[in-house]
Amino acid sequence: MSTEGAGELIHVAAPPGTGKSTVLPHLIALARGSAVIVDIDEVLEDGALLGVRIADPSAASLWPAYDRHWERISALVTRAGFDMVLLVQVPDELPPPDQVTVLGWEIDDAARASRLRGRGEPEPLVADALSDAAALRELLPPASIIRTEGDTSPQDCARLLWERVEPCLRGHESPQTPAGAHDGSSR
Repeated sequence: MSTEGAGELIHVAAPPGTGKSTVLPHLIALARGSAVIVDIDEVLEDGALLGVRIADPSAASLWPAYDRHWERISALVTRAGFDMVLLVQVPDELPPPDQVTVLGWEIDDAARASRLRGRGEPEPLVADALSDAAALRELLPPASIIRTEGDTSPQDCARLLWERVEPCLRGHESPQTPAGAHDGSSR
């Protein structure tokens, strides 16, 4: 739920290997003119921000600061009245529901592990991703998690994600979601 005149902020939380980076251009195409779509990792250059390594387990102490950085960026976008969808890693805890709508995105653990191994990720990262997937299932109710199969095309994944995200946007009206109201199960 946004404040008067501000855009909505929707997080789509997904563990590594789910397909966030792959689906991003397709989701952007679907959302064009309706919402700003961003992957939390797309500002990184070779896993670093301003020369500081972020996308590495050894940088875990920096992740809260990186998350706060994205909170500020999101506030800049939404205060201007634009809805924003941020593809994020699985959080340790849910943000306040009056500030962010959180949806989860899941694929089968075996497909996730296969994708990560296929791109040469080390076994500790694969194990962490599987742990993140379990944490996502504990954090959100099943109704708030979008499940796709490992062989679902990026275009179809984007369409399925957009079908769940779009009703959460500011001013979106449908028979199931009156203006200004959101299904409490998606928070």
